[in-house]
Amino acid sequence: MSLLDQSRTRSRFFGRRSMHLGEDILLARHGAHIHHLVHDRRNRRMVAVLHDGTVDFASNALLAAAPTPLERLSQQLQDVRNDVAPISKADLKILGWFTAGWAVVSAIFIVGTIALSAATGTQAFAQAATIFPSY
Repeated sequence: MSLLDQSRTRSRFFGRRSMHLGEDILLARHGAHIHHLVHDRRNRRMVAVLHDGTVDFASNALLAAAPTPLERLSQQLQDVRNDVAPISKADLKILGWFTAGWAVVSAIFIVGTIALSAATGTQAFAQAATIFPSY
């Protein structure tokens, strides 16, 4: 019995089905010593049971699945916690202080601009804004 002519498999165009990568790898490894093959969909691999009772498997994917963005972010955070990341905890702390300082200065500037606008009236503020050259 040929491995490609199994009766319980779905047939595709012209009565042939596509061959999985793991099936091809297992045929190259063991050839005629394979008793039967099972497609393990959950783990994305083919499992071969050989005539002597041993079991071998091969993946159906060429490359390992790439980590999701959430997994990658959690790994980067874990690297920062363990202090093995390219940027250290001390650098992040300094960057945080500079960011907080910039936010405070920006908030003071915005509040000052609004207070100046309210104190001088809309026409005087608009006139002063048009006198200064814009670059």
